[in-house]
Amino acid sequence: PEKTFEQWQDDAFSSVLAVTLDSTNPKRKQRCYLDGVAAELRDEGAAALLTTATLERAIVARLDERAVASSGLSVFEYLTGCWCRCLAVMGNLQGARGSALDAGVRAARVQALGEAQALLVSYMGLALQLPEMFPQAGRPARALVADALVAEAGADAGADSSPLQGHADALLAQLAARFAGDGLAEVLAPVVGELGLRALARANRSLLQPGFRSILGALELLTANRQCAAAIPHMPTFDPDDCAGRRMQTGTALGPFLALSGFAASDEAIAQVYYADAPQRSRQDCDALHAGLRATVRVLQAAQAEVFGRLVRSGADERTLVLRLSLRTLATNALRSGMQVDFARVVDDGFADNLACVWLQLAEPFANDAALARVGRVDADWIVARALRGAADGGLDDEQHHISTYWRELTRVNADKQRADAYLDARLQGQPAANGGFIPDCFFTAAAALHLGPISTAARFVELLKRISRFRGDIERIEQTPELLTPAQRAGLPVVLQRWRDQLLGMEREKCALDAQLLDPRRLAASMVFYRFVMAVLLRQIDGRRAFPQQAFQMPAEDGGDQQVPEHWRMLPEFLVEDTVEFVVFVITYAPDTLIDGAAQVGQGGETGLRTFDDILPLFVVAFLARPDFISNPYLKAKLVDILHMLTYRDPREDDDYVDTLGGNLPGSLRLHPSIQRFQCALDDSALARAYLIPALLRFYVDVEQTGASSQFYDKFNIRYYIARTLRALWARAPRYVEATRRFFMQTDVSAEQATTTGSARRDMRVIE
Repeated sequence: PEKTFEQWQDDAFSSVLAVTLDSTNPKRKQRCYLDGVAAELRDEGAAALLTTATLERAIVARLDERAVASSGLSVFEYLTGCWCRCLAVMGNLQGARGSALDAGVRAARVQALGEAQALLVSYMGLALQLPEMFPQAGRPARALVADALVAEAGADAGADSSPLQGHADALLAQLAARFAGDGLAEVLAPVVGELGLRALARANRSLLQPGFRSILGALELLTANRQCAAAIPHMPTFDPDDCAGRRMQTGTALGPFLALSGFAASDEAIAQVYYADAPQRSRQDCDALHAGLRATVRVLQAAQAEVFGRLVRSGADERTLVLRLSLRTLATNALRSGMQVDFARVVDDGFADNLACVWLQLAEPFANDAALARVGRVDADWIVARALRGAADGGLDDEQHHISTYWRELTRVNADKQRADAYLDARLQGQPAANGGFIPDCFFTAAAALHLGPISTAARFVELLKRISRFRGDIERIEQTPELLTPAQRAGLPVVLQRWRDQLLGMEREKCALDAQLLDPRRLAASMVFYRFVMAVLLRQIDGRRAFPQQAFQMPAEDGGDQQVPEHWRMLPEFLVEDTVEFVVFVITYAPDTLIDGAAQVGQGGETGLRTFDDILPLFVVAFLARPDFISNPYLKAKLVDILHMLTYRDPREDDDYVDTLGGNLPGSLRLHPSIQRFQCALDDSALARAYLIPALLRFYVDVEQTGASSQFYDKFNIRYYIARTLRALWARAPRYVEATRRFFMQTDVSAEQATTTGSARRDMRVIE
């Protein structure tokens, strides 16, 4: 006879749960007999059948400690098996095997299975969220879900025997739907924590091993679900209050994933194994090693950026939590930018670099815009509006005030601490400004991340090169003059020299590892694009009309001297200007091809957008040299002279009336990089450079006499040397620069037309005409 709906439910649920309420069931040996539930139903006068009404009773009885112990399965393993069997039965009903059934019968059965599945998902979520509620046996739930995610993300399928394999995505969707707004963050926290622990394991921490790919892939799979992505920032482990400094790398939910990197500081094997013999290999071999490591890092950072991007896009509250985590990480690791860094107290180079790359990726949509249309969205008073205010006032400050303290204590472009504190306190008394949106938040976060990440690492890279040069010179000098040593010193010299050579080899390996990261053309181009946007933002702040780049740049008035400098400009962090200049100097010195790389230029010139190297950089350098009152740090202005000197370089031996102490050591004729000729052409085409460059250099030549530092007597010589070399290169290039020098000493005024430039050579010509 045909089964009733209740009988079908009993058969289906008995199969799904692997239990039975019938002691005479022929399959009792394979199923757990729930005698307690059967007795309760008989006492109530009901049939001993498993239906949607009795299903939860059966599940609770099956999760009894005695039943769990006898089965050999953990609670979560059992629930997972039930859920997968339910999924299979439902698939049969909805497939070809169920097509012969009456539509109403099939719909009722599918609905019953759906209720069973929802109940199983609820208990699976509880097993993840509150494992202490259930008997503790077998592997924990978090490990089983992590296994399934790792397997589905691309790990060896044979390594995972869980029935969840292949169904992890569907389970995540159902968990998210069930617990959204009802503790989903607490459900996911153990899983993300388990993945983080695996990312910290030695086998997965190295980029030389494939394990890290599946761990990151598992996190990507988790965040691909929008509800899961929205829940992760609300996890209690996402940004715990007791984490600061170095602990941000291991104590936060996403810290272990950002700790994966290609820097030797993160993985010693990169320097000691991957680059073990690199110092002795050819340039082509080293380039091949670099290419392999860079490709791996590119995959890694693309995954990290994708995860953060999903979290940021999941909602406004979630975006604020991600911003607060990033800003608090930067604030508690501010010591990274110091001269003497204790790396036991701050995050390593790899973590800082990954965080900077994440925010560079998030800034890319508005920074990599040829028209620079969103420059005006960046508020110079962002620090007051967001960094110094708490959540109640629409700000980003954390409860421990790490963020506000960091941004308050920063060195300003043109204000001492007393003046800055007075300004900030006065602005904080007023009503909070309207939220400017994500662009200003992203801009300042990315700038700070670059400041504490790649820029700080690049400074140590330059110091490492100096140490290597000094150390190699010391070894060569001692090898060549052993007679200067005492007999006792000469006896131990071979051992000492070998020890020094080993130390030198270690430094050279470290240098090779840093070459791969810091001199990666792709990364340098992305950073140059961002600093193009930074330069445009800074130029807009001093523009006479505050309308650059939508309108032609107008040089600010000079009559008021220091009083002419606007207050909002004074309060900007000095690192915005300093890092821009330091980055350009670094690129000119170690990777000049980046300057003329098409990816870094963005614009095409003229009406199609300002170019980084041909339009914005010359404008930036000349504008701030011509208005020295806007920057109080004389050494920062000297760096602008360094840029000019390097990009207008001329062989000193071509001057018949100039003696250069290095002239005798220069080999043959010099072959200059194409960027030098291109930059000089950009200066020639710029109306602003023609009007202001020579007077600015001559004024600074005099002003550098007083720097305010105890070493000012010696500092001025290098600065004046670079100014002199720059002037000679310009004089030799075109008579107009000689005439500009003559007019300066005759105090000839500059016409208003010459004081205006668009930053583009074509538009400049129309202005001049």
